[in-house]
Amino acid sequence: MKKVVILFLFLFSTLPIYAIYDPLSVPNNKYGIHVADPQDIPDAAFLVNSNGDWGYVTVVIQANDRNTDKWQRIFDQMRRLHVIPIVRLATQPEGDTWKKPNLSDIGDWKSFLNSLNWPTENRYVVIFNEPNHAAEWGNSISPEEYTDILNTFSGEFKASSQDFFILPAGLDASAPDGPTTMDEGTFLRRMVQKQADIFSKIDGWTSHSYPNPAFSGSPLAAGRGTIRSFVWELNVLKLNLPVFITETGWQHHDGKVLDFSLLRSETVSEYIKTAAVSVWTDSRIVAVTPFILNYQDAPFDHFSWRRFGGDGFYPHYFAYKDVARVRGEPRQREGYEIITSLIPKTLVGDATTTLIGEIQNTGQGILNSDRYQLIIKDESGLFQTVAESVPTLEPGETGKIAVHITTPPQGTTYTLGAVFIKGQTEIALETTEVTLIPPPTLSIKVSAGWRSRPTIGDVTVLVYDVNEEIVHEFRGLTLSSGHISVEGLKNIVPGQPYRIVVLVPGYLPRQTTVGLDPTLTHIVMRRLLPVDFNFDGTLTIEDLPALFQTRPHDAWLRFFGP
Repeated sequence: MKKVVILFLFLFSTLPIYAIYDPLSVPNNKYGIHVADPQDIPDAAFLVNSNGDWGYVTVVIQANDRNTDKWQRIFDQMRRLHVIPIVRLATQPEGDTWKKPNLSDIGDWKSFLNSLNWPTENRYVVIFNEPNHAAEWGNSISPEEYTDILNTFSGEFKASSQDFFILPAGLDASAPDGPTTMDEGTFLRRMVQKQADIFSKIDGWTSHSYPNPAFSGSPLAAGRGTIRSFVWELNVLKLNLPVFITETGWQHHDGKVLDFSLLRSETVSEYIKTAAVSVWTDSRIVAVTPFILNYQDAPFDHFSWRRFGGDGFYPHYFAYKDVARVRGEPRQREGYEIITSLIPKTLVGDATTTLIGEIQNTGQGILNSDRYQLIIKDESGLFQTVAESVPTLEPGETGKIAVHITTPPQGTTYTLGAVFIKGQTEIALETTEVTLIPPPTLSIKVSAGWRSRPTIGDVTVLVYDVNEEIVHEFRGLTLSSGHISVEGLKNIVPGQPYRIVVLVPGYLPRQTTVGLDPTLTHIVMRRLLPVDFNFDGTLTIEDLPALFQTRPHDAWLRFFGP
């Protein structure tokens, strides 16, 4: 009690949250799991998202494992599987202990963590582990050193990005004062003596609320050393913070070596069910990630939820899987870079065409047609638009978006905006002032054979868009003195490329790709060769019999006539 009273003297009743948003302000699936190996994340996702979505997974990143490519792949997998990472920082083992963290390591940690595109806005980071154990702190215990580490890491991380949600190391609430451990109350009191406002530097509370003694205590027990240890910790510190129970759970007798002094897995199952409807209903809890999904050797094989040997799971896995959950909706930053604009500044009036743009996903979420819809905002209400389904784009990927649009008659300027709709959220892509113009004209210059000023009827001009779809088919045109005039190009987008094909009976087709001008586009085609004697549009062996059936005078006229 004396320790508790001393702590009261140093602490404040309510401390602010500095992270970008309160995770309890959105629908939140609090259930998660602790994993030792990132390869277990797919199994973890299946477990924590049963009956819900966006559960939590606590992972440990060691200082000698700061590989951006590796962890970005892991984070991308978490994004696809809808799990939220809680990252616990770790140094590296030195024999039976963990190396003591050093303030000089902050720069490397900061650079590494900022190099990753996290699955959600909040970056949940736990600053190391159980420093009231000498084995976790270079074979020593120093609340003062840990206070400096927590204070400096928090300040440096938040200075680099306000997305960091700083969590302190979870402490062993059942550890006594002794040569290798320190009582948690003593440890916290000395932290406050070192820096009175140290707990104003965190955004949430990390708790290792284990059911002691022997990790076998009743789920109905209360106070320190129970699965309600977090309540005792918050009361001692007079804190009102979101709670992250990153370690909890019961030992069971199954493992590498059977230990019948421990609980049966069926008993653990019942304890989990009781905890879920009594303890873990506390409104302050953001995440519960029991320890541990899969561990196949001592010292944690009796905590493992996967059976020894890796063949299936123990009964308490399924009890936890069946716990009622909600569909979490963590905030993700939306960002899209316009590579090719969707909405042009000029469109043809009274026409129908397809607009195509290219974007890059620079945000955190995965763009897909299940959750996102593309629409065109038109204050005038005069445009008719039908957007195609959006592509599936993960962060960093590029893709095309398309919308079919029918314009009103020309004569004025309109404002059009392209936006994604996600639920009740509107994500602006671009806004463009669009001017409507009359249909432009195409002027084609082309020679037919070696005729000086050819005039030929029954000419066809085809216009293809970038998707190789015909947008215009002009028939019955005349090649007059080597010139074809095509008017009324309505269903095109000025400036965009189109493939223009000229078909003249008896001649091989000619084509070119060109961006169409808003008014008049001049094209010079390659010479039309008069060798299609069977009029099928190609030059093949079948043209030889047709050539012998053609009168010499007619063949001459095709090559050299007027």
